[in-house]
Amino acid sequence: MSDTTALTDRADFVSQLRLRPFRRHDAQEAVDLIPAWLGLDSKPKEELVALWARLADAPAVVSAVQEDMALPPSQRLQAWGLTLIMPRGWLTPYLPGGSASPAACSQATREVYAELLSGRLPLPTEREIGIANAGEGVVFFALHYSQHASDLSRPYALRNLSAANEGLRVMHAGYKVRAFFMQGPMADEAWILTAGLRRRHAPEAAASADRPTLYGLTAEEAAAMMPGQSARVLFEHQAPRFRLSSSQRRLLWLALFDEPDEGLVQDLGVSPHGLKKLWRGIYERIQDVEPEFFGDADEAAEGKRGPEKRRRVLAYVRQRLEELRPWQAA
Repeated sequence: MSDTTALTDRADFVSQLRLRPFRRHDAQEAVDLIPAWLGLDSKPKEELVALWARLADAPAVVSAVQEDMALPPSQRLQAWGLTLIMPRGWLTPYLPGGSASPAACSQATREVYAELLSGRLPLPTEREIGIANAGEGVVFFALHYSQHASDLSRPYALRNLSAANEGLRVMHAGYKVRAFFMQGPMADEAWILTAGLRRRHAPEAAASADRPTLYGLTAEEAAAMMPGQSARVLFEHQAPRFRLSSSQRRLLWLALFDEPDEGLVQDLGVSPHGLKKLWRGIYERIQDVEPEFFGDADEAAEGKRGPEKRRRVLAYVRQRLEELRPWQAA
């Protein structure tokens, strides 16, 4: 039993799990979270780290890690998930009635990695994602999710999985979703199905626990489901009201994860004055669309008006994540 396992299994241990977007500097640690079923063991570590670092800020990449802030700094990274918004038509064979064979379904993530590493997969731009959001919708493909605590008989593993279900909503909701696919091993099928996804192909007669399997849910299938399952909520969508700029959306997205101003300045590449200007632009845009949005925050004492406005905006977009996603009429 590792030191981390011994600590997290103690009755008096209080976990402090925190979700945040994947960053370039996470790539080195992420190698330890690559599941064995992916078959990437033969790839040079440096090649994978460079790929993940390159993808970290791409508009079509939705990736997050879970940290446990109650653990020592070198042991905090507990889980990681990586999703792509796929090019139009790429996953059509995997939709209901598509032409993909069971063998092709089980190799989908490996095929995507091969194309990413070779540079042959053209991921959608922010503009293309915005047009899809305002039109037919995007197709998500969760390449993999893994957590260090994988034994679900352990309460700590279940806590990580519960946090991951909430992370699924935070990271993916707010888009107009046409379909959501996920690759995982047969060993993970119980919790994947519980989340509301469906197996897209029948497993082989003697499929092993680490056999990759493709799961998914389409907008039509989700519409026939009752609310409650984690994947179902991803398909609830409304058009954004405020139509914020790309830089304004990025600021709000990072601020959702309680990033301090010092970190926001660094991540956004702006000065402290530039950061204040971005916040001011957000407030002005919201007020133009809905003059009463801030209510008595405009009457707050000097020095309190800004923080109160920020609090109200963040409280709103936590529930209305479509405000943080690209949107552009064709």
